[in-house]
Amino acid sequence: MVSPRIFLAAAAFVATALQAQEVTTKVAVTEAAVAGVVRDVDGNPVPDAEVGIVRGERLQQFVVTGADGKFLLTGLAKAVVPLRIRRLGYAMQRLDVDTRLPSSAKLEIVLATAASELEEVMISGNDPGKLREFFEHRDQRGSFGRFLMQHEIRKIGVTNPSDLFRSVPGIVISTASGGNTIRIRGCQPMVWVDGQRAPGAELDEVIRPSEIAAIEFYPSNAGIPAPYVERENRLCGSVLVWTRSQ
Repeated sequence: MVSPRIFLAAAAFVATALQAQEVTTKVAVTEAAVAGVVRDVDGNPVPDAEVGIVRGERLQQFVVTGADGKFLLTGLAKAVVPLRIRRLGYAMQRLDVDTRLPSSAKLEIVLATAASELEEVMISGNDPGKLREFFEHRDQRGSFGRFLMQHEIRKIGVTNPSDLFRSVPGIVISTASGGNTIRIRGCQPMVWVDGQRAPGAELDEVIRPSEIAAIEFYPSNAGIPAPYVERENRLCGSVLVWTRSQ
């Protein structure tokens, strides 16, 4: 005869196993993915294009295309999701993708080139010459990053430069010794000071808010100016700092 205690233990084990199977099944049912390739009108792959889920004007999740133009977004709900694709030099494209359909795993997205007509940049005699590059970046890439000048930084009134980017989607700022750390999808963005790389340095380690003439932050390679692109860390983004003249 089977002991009641053994019988109860076996029943509990079976119930737990069934629960775990049910949870696994639910996860499999509720999660989906979107994948595909981004090309230009000539059929060439477009690398470093930002492919993201945008609701309203808030970027909730994104990836960048590889050298072959391919991308993969995972962990999505099985529903219609709003997709935004953009890359500097190309016209931005938006489309709704139904992740319940097999076609969502083999998208073919074509981006048309866009001519950039830049407004004339007026720089007063009090502005350092090095800020000319900042103004050019802001005019050409304003939708790809966050750009702040000295008077705007003073108005925000932060203790650390990293605090300027707390509202940027996908960024995680953590307290550390001597300041904060900035991470994008677990990755550390490269810091540049007046055009010079600061490998491995945190933003708060190299500058104080009062020393900044202007600052620009890019959460991905999609809009980073060519001289500042880190090919080995395409998802990490970059922070470009322009210091005040002494």
